[in-house]
Amino acid sequence: MATIKQLEAQLLFETKQSNAFRLKRNNAKSIKQQKAWQTLIDLADQSKNELRTKIEIMKAGLKKPSVRGLKTVCTRVVKATGLKVDGTLKKGYKYIKGGKVVKVAQPKKPVKKRVVKRVAKAKTPKRRVVRKRKVRRAA
Repeated sequence: MATIKQLEAQLLFETKQSNAFRLKRNNAKSIKQQKAWQTLIDLADQSKNELRTKIEIMKAGLKKPSVRGLKTVCTRVVKATGLKVDGTLKKGYKYIKGGKVVKVAQPKKPVKKRVVKRVAKAKTPKRRVVRKRKVRRAA
């Protein structure tokens, strides 16, 4: 998006251009040429007006109105209803038929019981059973 300085520079350029078109229109000899220059002058003036309004809006610091066409809502209304300052709905509110704003009852989430984790015990080592060796006697 262009800054205010860029828009003002563009406006200055458009003004110079339309002034040049006016000089050429005044110097034109035929009516057709004068009409052609006049259409260019009209287009330049139209774009200048658009640039001026953009600059005014940016200087005033106005934001685009929200989707619903609301501009700014007074704070009392914001607190009473479920609307934000820019006109959008707050969380937990919805529109119903007739354009009314109603708070939605949110289902309560079940509270999880806190379970104490048991400390894992070390496994008991298996005892080794020593087998008796059979002794072979020499015969």
